[in-house]
Amino acid sequence: MGNTYTAVPTKDDSDVLAASAKEFGHSRSITFMEKHPIIRTPVHNDNINCLAGIRSGMVVSCSADKTIVLNNIDTGECVLRWTGHEKEVSKVIYKHNGGKHYLLSGSRDTTIKLWMFNQSFAIKTYEGHNMSVMGLAPIDETKFVSGARDATLKIWDVNTGQIIRNALHNRNMVTHIENIPEVNLLCQTSEDRALKLWDNRDLSLVHQFPRKDHILFHCDVLPDSLYCVTSCGGYNNDGCEITLWDLRQRKMLSEFKGHEDSVKCSIFLPQQVTWKRLILSVSDDRTVRVWNTEDGKCLWKEIIPTKSDLTSCVGFADGNVAVSGANATLCHLRLLGKAGRPLLHCVSLQSTFHRSTCDLR
Repeated sequence: MGNTYTAVPTKDDSDVLAASAKEFGHSRSITFMEKHPIIRTPVHNDNINCLAGIRSGMVVSCSADKTIVLNNIDTGECVLRWTGHEKEVSKVIYKHNGGKHYLLSGSRDTTIKLWMFNQSFAIKTYEGHNMSVMGLAPIDETKFVSGARDATLKIWDVNTGQIIRNALHNRNMVTHIENIPEVNLLCQTSEDRALKLWDNRDLSLVHQFPRKDHILFHCDVLPDSLYCVTSCGGYNNDGCEITLWDLRQRKMLSEFKGHEDSVKCSIFLPQQVTWKRLILSVSDDRTVRVWNTEDGKCLWKEIIPTKSDLTSCVGFADGNVAVSGANATLCHLRLLGKAGRPLLHCVSLQSTFHRSTCDLR
């Protein structure tokens, strides 16, 4: 379940993602499940703020250490590293276009940078925000949207670096943006606690949902159903929830409660373990949880043993999952099933904590 990917020393950036023939296999024994996770040397030296999935086994991470890294999570290898931002990198997204692999990164230095897999330096820098860039999403092959703590959203021309559209909305300190090209919408969360929908062509505000009680940190959308999940802040079991929305009917469907601290990221989990539609979430309570979308039940709770708040997660259809957090935490998990019930197994982890500080029992 999942392949090992290695970098090939060539200038063809597609070769960086070439897969080897080694397979882990689908069957899991009890002995495998009882194994402690492999402890690896961390690729970052500070908090990992965001992850972007490339393909199973390969994820990109961005960090407060001002760097962006292409990670082989099967081996723990740092395949590529990009540097150039003057302050911590807050957001990174991946885009594949014309056989080329691109990254867009936003930073607390207020800039956005465009990177290619065969170059260690940024090929373009976009300047226009005056506060930290926290949201990025591709719109099409030539445009992307950004959002920042300056309460603005901007649509950019990738090639020229020009701002095509600009929208300022009072108190709209952006935390995350998702593009929904099927319906020409942008879904966006904010520190003002409101989920908003924008037209991705002219940045007109289409709809604003009722405000939650705490900051919304992240959103994820299922295009086929136009369901959306948002991740909410909070503390001591107050707030700390995942909310399921119906964007088509413009209403909230349900709230999933159980996390004990702020939920920084929640996603619809692609998987083939069960017929149920699953949600994966990570929180400052240092747990990863799997939820049943239909009834809101928590099906699995995994404590990540690095004593670190968790910030981001990505999942792949073959069951591989990557989770990141404070103290350079990067954890590789695998979604398995027992009698149709999903469970998570921690395969490996990285952290700036010394191994002896991780309770692996």
